[in-house]
Amino acid sequence: MIKIIEELFLTKKGCCIKNRTDNQIHIKQGDIDGACSVYSLMMYLMIIKVIKRNQLNDLYNTIKKSPEVESIFHEFFDKHGLVRDGFYFTQLKKMLNRISIDSIFARSFDEDSDEFIKDGFIEQIKSTLDTDTPIMVGIDYKGGGAHAVLAIGYEADEDGIFNLFCLDPGYDCNPTSYWNMVITLNTMQGRYKHQCLTSNPYYCPAIKISETLLITKK
Repeated sequence: MIKIIEELFLTKKGCCIKNRTDNQIHIKQGDIDGACSVYSLMMYLMIIKVIKRNQLNDLYNTIKKSPEVESIFHEFFDKHGLVRDGFYFTQLKKMLNRISIDSIFARSFDEDSDEFIKDGFIEQIKSTLDTDTPIMVGIDYKGGGAHAVLAIGYEADEDGIFNLFCLDPGYDCNPTSYWNMVITLNTMQGRYKHQCLTSNPYYCPAIKISETLLITKK
């Protein structure tokens, strides 16, 4: 069984939002300012309809935006643009919750949380996607380094979930697909027991899921 969150819809432009088919979801690093976590966050905020794609593309500020959207862009692009080392999700949570956004609330979870200790976030991710809500996933590579992607679906059978479908800002997204990265779960040994699959068949690193970020609308 394949599960994709309900808000997504394929068009000739690629993966978009239902009833907002001009809002292409995937953003590749280089399209806007910011680290991979900020790109994943902006995709998240588009899906839950806090921001719109044309607002992100408005480099010269010609489109009128709500005070809430202005606050988000000021925080992540003006104050914290061009971040070389990225953000931990705890930082993103604090940044989101301290600016004047009345419609959403962010929570972050790391390796000290019950959700990680139980099963490495797998149940949390699945149960979140089952409510048709995306969830940001932070991954650590076995060889060093980290990345942030947005989980939008999964594949499961009678034994449980085994593939996690994600939008990855590090790669292009084919317009005929909802996702451009797959995390294959529990296919490796040791702490880094998942594998990352992208359009690059020569780079399929072992990873672990180290943190998650959940944003809910009030």
